[in-house]
Amino acid sequence: MQRHADAAFLLDHLGNIVYRNKAAQLMFLSNVNQMNICSLFSFTQPSPTGSGCDFWDDLAKSLSNSEPQSHDVVVMENDGELGFRIYLIKMPPELMGDGNKDVFACAYVTPAHDHVNGMEKNSIQGIAEECTEEDEQLEKHTKDVVQASLDPMFSLYENGVIGVANAPAVHLFGYSHAELVGKNIASICPTAREVQNVLNFVNAPSINKQQTTTAIDKSGRKVSIKLGLSLNQTFAGSEDPVYFAHMKDLTTLEEQKSQIDHKDTLCQAMINASFDPMFGIDQRGKIIVVNKAACQAFGYAQEEFLDNNISMICNESDARAHGRYLHRYVRTGEKRVIGQKRSLVARRKDGTEFPIELGVSEVCLSNGEKMFCGYVRDRTQEQLDKKMLRRKEAVIQDKFFQTEPKDARGAMKRNSPRRMQ
Repeated sequence: MQRHADAAFLLDHLGNIVYRNKAAQLMFLSNVNQMNICSLFSFTQPSPTGSGCDFWDDLAKSLSNSEPQSHDVVVMENDGELGFRIYLIKMPPELMGDGNKDVFACAYVTPAHDHVNGMEKNSIQGIAEECTEEDEQLEKHTKDVVQASLDPMFSLYENGVIGVANAPAVHLFGYSHAELVGKNIASICPTAREVQNVLNFVNAPSINKQQTTTAIDKSGRKVSIKLGLSLNQTFAGSEDPVYFAHMKDLTTLEEQKSQIDHKDTLCQAMINASFDPMFGIDQRGKIIVVNKAACQAFGYAQEEFLDNNISMICNESDARAHGRYLHRYVRTGEKRVIGQKRSLVARRKDGTEFPIELGVSEVCLSNGEKMFCGYVRDRTQEQLDKKMLRRKEAVIQDKFFQTEPKDARGAMKRNSPRRMQ
């Protein structure tokens, strides 16, 4: 069909154009798909009475699959009328397989001055057979490709009508295959039609547009999907563009993400409930978890802590050695800090240092890596309290437990205060 220089159309039972060859695309409007043949052409010679659908009904009744009908027709252009001769022949039942059940007739169009009177019946019949065979081959190849996909997939005509839908698409949207075929893709995913228009405009078969969008299933439920749409202009040897819509259902992924976010929120709330600063770091020392108490104690915002190295809160000497200590433990497994409490000196954002007590626990992740949770206790007040206690003890010792002075011979002086009894 594509090799013929003259225009050829395949028509359904209502006279609507369901397929056209390249010559028909170039000779007539680019959007004639689904247009009625009686709307595209005006029949000028005596023909069945009526207009529109009534005219086609009468015309279809008179068609046969053994003798082609010829009619003189015109097409209105801005500069006047163009005359053509159209040959119509009903498709023989044996040429209308399951894939072509909507094909009713073949229309072959030649310019009025080119047509040959008494055109051979076998010539028209041959064109009709060739059109059907090419259409069957293209549809079979398209079905094979679409059905092989494990994710929902459609083939689309240039006007956005679904040609083939696979089993995952049927399952996702809740329609039967028969309900999906012939439905415009915009009715279940408006974005797909918009992307198809972009592809058609740029006319680039190598472009593949992908985006996250929303589709609607048969029940009206919104389904989050990732949409990919590709344009293939040389698919299966066809000169007509063939579109493929690829979809991935993101509903399950979004539900899992929601559950993870919920657990993260709960975990963060539990961490924030601690009065002591807490840090979670990976085996390279990068901070991945921090609580509010740590932010308050060290003067950093949470965003300043995350993804930075834990050495930012160490004093100068410990900061230089921390990476080496961490690497040694990951390599050897020798524990020197984990599971024990250590007294260290930490550093705030403003550079001031203060004493802390550090406790570290280890967590083994499913990917084999390690994570470390560090709990910090500020010992500043504790040390101040100890100093104050020592001072009080010294005062008490000096005031109430002072020994009597002795002379050079070791005897008690008379004027020395007596020891409290």
